[in-house]
Amino acid sequence: MTVLAGFAGGLAGTLWGGSVSAALMARRPELRAAGWAPETAWQVLQTAALYGACGAAAGLLFWLAWGLAAFNGAPWYRVGATYGALLWAGAALPALLLLRARVPGLRAAAAIMALEAFVATQSVGLLCAYAWQRAA
Repeated sequence: MTVLAGFAGGLAGTLWGGSVSAALMARRPELRAAGWAPETAWQVLQTAALYGACGAAAGLLFWLAWGLAAFNGAPWYRVGATYGALLWAGAALPALLLLRARVPGLRAAAAIMALEAFVATQSVGLLCAYAWQRAA
């Protein structure tokens, strides 16, 4: 169940990317000059597959970690938010900060993508913890 919950949480990142991130990036003229364009249907499908696969992997990791056993007795939403923050801080944040530092023209894009990744990892974390709590 946590793998499926992670997949569903990953798809929330696709939804956020298509609705919020795309609108924020469209407002930045420097990103258009750098080659940004709205996603095609094929790119959205690829993004959904990527977010879903990464979410499923995070769900498997949550399951392998026994639902973050160190948080015994904590409410499921606290466990999920913590797991999501750990995923974001350990995977997305370093890559986006390095991109922001090394390519100054993409600072706005890196900030928008950091927010998108945070929403996705929080969705994954909360859905995995909820699925774990429901199964227990």
